[in-house]
Parts: sequence; structure tokens; C-alpha cells
Amino acid sequence: MNNLKLKAVFLFVIGALLTITSCTTGTGKTGSEGAENFTVQITDKPLTFCNPMDVIVGSERARRGGEPIVLIFEDNYYLFVTRTRGYWYSENFRDWTYVDVPNFPGGVLSVASNGERLFACSMNNTDVYANVGDPKEGVWEQVGTFDSDRYGDANMYFDDDGRLYMYYGWAQLMPFKVVELDPKTFKEIGEPKVLFFGDQDEHGFERRRADDVIFPFFDHREYFPEEYPWIEGPWVLKQNGKYYLQYAAIGLEFLSYSHGIYVSDNPMGPFEYSPHNPLTFKTTGFSPGAGHGSTFHDKNGQLWTICMIPSYYGGSGGSELAMFPTAIDEDGVMYSNTAFGDYPQYYPGVKENAVDNNFTNWMLLSQKKKVEVSSTLEGFRPGNAVDENFMTFWCAKTGDPGEYMTVDLGKECDIYALQVNWDRHDAQVQMGRGFAPAPNLDRYQSYTIEVSNDNKNWSMLIDKSNNAEDRRHDYQELANPVKARYVKLTNVFTHDGGKFAVKDFRIFGNPDAATFKKVEDKIVVRNPEDKRDVTLTWQPVKGADGYVVRYGIEPNKLYNNYMIYDDYTVTIHSLNRSEEYFFEVEAFDSGTDYYRERTEETMGRGAEIELSKGTSGDFRGGASTVRKMTFEGKNEYVFDSITPDAYTFRHTFGPVLWRGQLTNAELIGSGNQPTVTEKLTELGKGTEVFGDMNLKVFPGEKHGKIVITFDYFKK
Repeated sequence: MNNLKLKAVFLFVIGALLTITSCTTGTGKTGSEGAENFTVQITDKPLTFCNPMDVIVGSERARRGGEPIVLIFEDNYYLFVTRTRGYWYSENFRDWTYVDVPNFPGGVLSVASNGERLFACSMNNTDVYANVGDPKEGVWEQVGTFDSDRYGDANMYFDDDGRLYMYYGWAQLMPFKVVELDPKTFKEIGEPKVLFFGDQDEHGFERRRADDVIFPFFDHREYFPEEYPWIEGPWVLKQNGKYYLQYAAIGLEFLSYSHGIYVSDNPMGPFEYSPHNPLTFKTTGFSPGAGHGSTFHDKNGQLWTICMIPSYYGGSGGSELAMFPTAIDEDGVMYSNTAFGDYPQYYPGVKENAVDNNFTNWMLLSQKKKVEVSSTLEGFRPGNAVDENFMTFWCAKTGDPGEYMTVDLGKECDIYALQVNWDRHDAQVQMGRGFAPAPNLDRYQSYTIEVSNDNKNWSMLIDKSNNAEDRRHDYQELANPVKARYVKLTNVFTHDGGKFAVKDFRIFGNPDAATFKKVEDKIVVRNPEDKRDVTLTWQPVKGADGYVVRYGIEPNKLYNNYMIYDDYTVTIHSLNRSEEYFFEVEAFDSGTDYYRERTEETMGRGAEIELSKGTSGDFRGGASTVRKMTFEGKNEYVFDSITPDAYTFRHTFGPVLWRGQLTNAELIGSGNQPTVTEKLTELGKGTEVFGDMNLKVFPGEKHGKIVITFDYFKK
């Protein structure tokens, strides 16, 4: 056993806990009742976290954040994730200690407490373990065996009367089941009972749709237009005498991966589907998906749901962690708030009634802003680093020190926090499925962040030149906000010999400039042939960054949402077929404007020019042809290394603009005046002439050059 002290391992904090008897036994309070005794648990900075969150241990490689479990035992929070023979504990959910336990179950875990000990097992495994003494010491022993090795995604649950239940289910065709176990021997008492199956015909969010796939998890067939849901990950929470059975659907590789809830008065059921489902639903933004996790109370009795979300790093799909505030309302409906769920949020224990008040109002300032870079590897555009898409990234041509990207926010902004999300490209060390674990390092992606108001004079904001942690989502809350227009991210060191690659450089702030406005003029069309689908269109709000579309089955319970950026329509596929719905659209704005890329400037006009050497009448060019794309704003194009010969200059795939024989006298010399000048064509738009295209030949010491200029006399 080995303890490693870590700082902000997951970049979020949770306060201490109310005394409970099991990881899934509630406090008996609703969110509002818990708030009556609210005490602030964290007073020093950082006060915020930002999804997605890394799972790291010291200087080891980042770990998979799969199937997370959070529970509190003896006034400490404990966090468990899949495939980790160990766990973390914390008093405040920000500063963690890792406990290495070689004999701890290593698969998809179940961990529960009877108030005296922690018990752990893994799916489809018969062995049951319990801690010996203080679990912070990491000593565990086997205490029993199950009757069955078929408890897929096992979830042990100790009720407050001491009785033990096993919930399990992990399939498309099979149901969730429950069976009571002897709490001493862990043997079954009675027969397992069927609880429910997936029902994609009624529950829109349970559909596996081909156009919802992020990355495929298999390659032996194509995904079908619509498939049965994969239901998994049971988790039970008890509150006010009700048993809330949480489940995940539809699969990690889908944007709509989320949780649902069934409710019962009895741990053995029958359980009734909550028509307010899904629980944690987030299909847009940088951090989509929210399934197979656990829901727990913090010290103030407030609920939080920690989830497994999809990730993509170095060309390989995987999983990470995200967390959202949750509550149970006065009518017993459990719901979460995922709106602005991948923006900075306050740690548990900071804000009362977190499900409504946890957003910091630090807006996303960097999305769709103008980006300047040191270099670009073909196919990995700079705009990828500010597009809120975790499947894309910008990549420099090298991993050398000094490669950089600068984000122009368009105006001076108040910056409160930043999150650098890295990718991995052309690395010399192979990682991912099919490869042996990569060796740990003493230095990972290292960088600096500077700020400026003129893009010339820079001030250092963050210096991580010798970064020893494998943070793939490096979130930094600033001690004090800064004012700046330009933010520059510079490479110092890229590990494993890879190129400098940035998924998204996310900059947050402007809380005082942020505005929110309800949109009154909207059109809602429910699909008459499939009521699981609805399309909304609304009148755009001038200058809005995006919109939050909230919806639910009661006007005052709009518990689900879609966040839409830079658009004014959305089709939602997650409705329950039999329910009627209410909708609300709210515009939000950060106080900045999007940079509208003009591809004629950044990618090219699509109009090429070319120079061919030798006699050629072929408009397709040849082996001695050099082509150049023309760009708006670029008015000079140079063809170097010109030696005496015949040359033809033309509009590619178009007419010849000049043809001539260049001599030694015209190409060799020391003067800076052109030896040949020629007007090639007029330039303009519509019926107006704006300028001329000209050719000039300049001599050089060993060879000359041909310079093509676009000379405008009118803008």
C-alpha cells in the first residue's frame, strides 16, 4: 500500500458529509431542506472546477476515468474508478491522497458501506472484499463470495435497516435485476427479480442512433439507423423513503449517453419510470455525454452526480469524468442541471442550492475567435482550437519550443480562468488500445500563457515550463482576474516526441458583461410520426453567442436542456413519446463577438496561379509547373530560382497571362529594379475594376525571381 499526496487531482472540491450509513443511503432531505443548515465548506481559492476532469496520480500517465463511485466514510470522501487497484480520499474533495491497494478489485466496481466497513467487488466476479481498519491505510481482505459470477455492472446497496441488495444489468437484450443478499455470507436470499428493460420506443433518449455516434467501439459492422439501448450502471439512492434507481443508456460512444431514473417505495420494486428523464443529458459543447456514474450527498445534504463521459486522445476513444449539481424537488422528482455544465462551476460546499446557483457566470470568451499560430500541420486548422469540439484539434508542424497560438478576443476582457485541452499527434511512443502501457515520465506537456492588449507587449500569466503532471484538461482559476485582449499559449516542451497539439484553448470571464435574455418568438413542431422528436426554431437575438433550450413535462420543471451555439434551430430526439412538453429558449452573450472567418483569406480564393518552365501548351501544367493559391489580403506571390529558359504564366486551368524567354542578362545581376515588367490583367468585382495583376522579373546573384503582384487602386 502506498499513499501519494495530490493537489486538485480532479480540479474540483466537495465539502465534508452528513453522517450516513451507506454510500447509497440518503439524508432524508430535499435540496431545499438541506440548505437550511448550509455552511460554506471552502473559503480559499481555487473555488471552481471545470468539466471534463482528469484522473491522475502524481507523475503517472493520466488514467481512464471510468464508472466513478463517490461515497463518504468516516467523514472522508472516497472516489473509486474502474481499472484502478486503489482509490482516493479527501476531506474537501479538492486535495486528494491516493491509496494503492494491490489486491483491490480491478474491474468495473461496486463499493458500499454498512456504516462500519467498506465492501467492494467488481462485475462478473464472485469475490467480495472489505477494508481492515482505516481504509486510508489501504488494507483489504476477502470476506466472502457471491453465488453468481453474472452480476454485470454490480451495485451493492446496504439499506438503513442493514439489509443488503444486489442490483445488476449490462446489456441490450437483458433486464436490470435485483436480488437480496445475506449481509454476512453474501449469498442470495430468494430469487433475482426482473426490474425493467430498455424501452427505446417510448424513451427517446434511450435510442442508439447512427447519427449520434461520436466514435465507433466496434468495426465488424455499421451502426444501424436505430438500435436497442445498452442499459448499464445501476446505482441506488434513498431519500424520503423513496428508492431512486439510476441507470445509464445508451453507450459511451454516443453524444446522448446519459442517466435515467426509476423510483420505488421498496428496494425490491416494482420501480416506476420517471417521465422527467433523462437525468444528466448533455449532447453539445466541449464535454458531451454523462452516463454510468453515481449520485451522492455533500456535507450540506446537496446532491451531485459524477459521470463517465466520452473522450478522444491521440486518435483513440476513452472516458473521463464530469460532475453536475443534482436535486430532488418537493414532488420527489430527481433532476440535474447540465446547462453551462462545461463552463467553470463552483465546488460543492460553496453555493447554497447548487442545482440553481452553481454557474459562475464566467462566459466562454475564446470560442470562434480569431487565432494566430506559429505554424499549421496540413489538415489541422487553427480554428479547431476554438471550436468547442473535443474530436478536433489544431496541430503545429513541430513539437519544438516556441510553437504558439494567440487568441484575439476582439476587445479587452476580464479573464477569470483558462482551460488548455491537449491532444497527441505524431508521438514516438505508442499508446491506446492494443499497445502496452506507456512508461511514466517526469515531464509532460509544458507551456506558458501570456496576455497582452496590443499583441506586442506581453505579460506572463501562467508558467508551466516544467510540468510534471499529465493533465490533458489543464484548468486554471486565476487568483485575480486580469484584463487583456490577446492570450498567447506557447509550447515549451512536448513529451513523447509529438507535435504541439491543442484540442481547445478555452478562456473564461466577463461575468459583468454577460447578458441573458428570454426569447419569446419561437416555433415548436413535434414530429407527428415520431413524438420522440421535436424541432424548435426561434427569432435570433442580435449578438448572442448561443441559446439554452430548456424543456420538461411541466411548465415549472424544465429540467432538461440543449445548448446551441451560433444557430437558431435545433432538433431534439430525447423526448418521451407519451408526454406533453413545454419549452423555453434563453439567449446568452459574453459581451464579445464571434470572428467570422472569411475562407477566401484563411484558406484561399480557390483561384490558383502557376508558372511552367519550358515550352508547354497544356493548360494542366506539367512536371516543371509550380502552383500557388491566391488569398484575399495577400498581394505578392514569388516564384524563386528562375534560370534562363522559356516560361509560361497562367491562371491555373485557365488562360495564359504571359509567355516569354528569360535570358541570363535578365536574371543574373545585383540590381533591385525589375528587368521585365508586364501588366497581366485587370482585377475587380462585378462591373467595377479595382486594380491590376502585374508580373515583374528581378535579377539575383545566381538566379532570378518572378514576382506577381495584385496592385489595387480602389478598395
